[in-house]
Amino acid sequence: MDLPENFAERICLATPLNHELDPSITLHKVLPSPAFITLKHLLISDIPTLSDIPDNISLLSSLESLTLIDIGIRSLPETIKYLPQLFELSVFNCEMLQSTPALSQFIQYFIVSNCESLETVLSSMGEPYDKPIPCTVLLNCKNLDSHSYHTVLKDVISGIELGARLNSANEEGDDTIQYLLPAMQGIEYCSHYSSTQVSFTLELPPNLFGFAYYFVLSQGHVGEGVGFGCDCYLDDISGERICITRENIFKFRWQCDERIILLNSDHVVLWYDPVSCKKIMEEIKAINDVNNTSYNPKLTFRFFIDENVCDEVVIQECGFLWIYQEEMVSATIFESRDQEETVSPSDLQSNYQEEAVPPAEKLDETKDVRCLLEELLHIGFGGDHMKPLLFGEEKKE
Repeated sequence: MDLPENFAERICLATPLNHELDPSITLHKVLPSPAFITLKHLLISDIPTLSDIPDNISLLSSLESLTLIDIGIRSLPETIKYLPQLFELSVFNCEMLQSTPALSQFIQYFIVSNCESLETVLSSMGEPYDKPIPCTVLLNCKNLDSHSYHTVLKDVISGIELGARLNSANEEGDDTIQYLLPAMQGIEYCSHYSSTQVSFTLELPPNLFGFAYYFVLSQGHVGEGVGFGCDCYLDDISGERICITRENIFKFRWQCDERIILLNSDHVVLWYDPVSCKKIMEEIKAINDVNNTSYNPKLTFRFFIDENVCDEVVIQECGFLWIYQEEMVSATIFESRDQEETVSPSDLQSNYQEEAVPPAEKLDETKDVRCLLEELLHIGFGGDHMKPLLFGEEKKE
């Protein structure tokens, strides 16, 4: 607590020497001290008796990364989202962790690994968030409840579509958006096209703004630097095959010291790569411009794992999430893979107008509710005095 400001950019708090003290109380006292106010990187490790991260962690206005390893917390404080400089939050091997809060839009990397008690993850895509978290990893967190899992998948779709549009608005934008989640039985992923083959040929649908890739990995061991990718080849009008993207590889930031990582169940990987996506879309447009046609060429995609750093893990399923033009409403994870529906603005307006005019029987029900409300007001609140305020009836004392 007596350390001066700017003492260090990085501090690690590990197993306390005095096991009789409550580490949560100690941490609450230490965090407001000068050395921590200017801290950029904080690691809290190997303290199984630390059951709470104090709310006053929000005082660390300079904190850029927070890493928690092998501690006894059951949840993360909601005040984490008020850290203005925090761009990386990593939680490893916290076996008691059950829930995580909504996070700040400034976080770039959110990684939770080997926290098998995790059940609840709150959405971070609501207002006032205007951009996605570019990298989200929920590794071996296979006990997420159904509601949280669907919430995460909604964030995946929203994040990918929002990120694609933000990258398009910024001509220099090249931020890859990456997600890794445990695969769940019976869950329809956000795919509009899927295949059990790692290589296949298809035509892109019309009115397409872009697309994201996905695949399901089997359980097994992977190297810390494992890379994933998808090559794309184009068959032009003459039948010639052209390689468009050759080195479309990305690597997850696992942020752990282990060289070999165990996937203890199947996992789904989803990512949006604006560079390869733009390159493919521009190549198709160039062919059409040269030939002055609306010809939709066939594309061959080949999904792969970097074999140099991967052992026994295979791709079980792969495919795409189509991102349509703004006026199109794309299918969601709750729609069938075989049925995609496009809703026009006129249809939406028609549906709204129909709902705006209630049928006759609904008006009768409204009268019944009004009578019941009048009785309740009369019994509980002296309803004769309240009627003029609520129903506009004249009542003189």
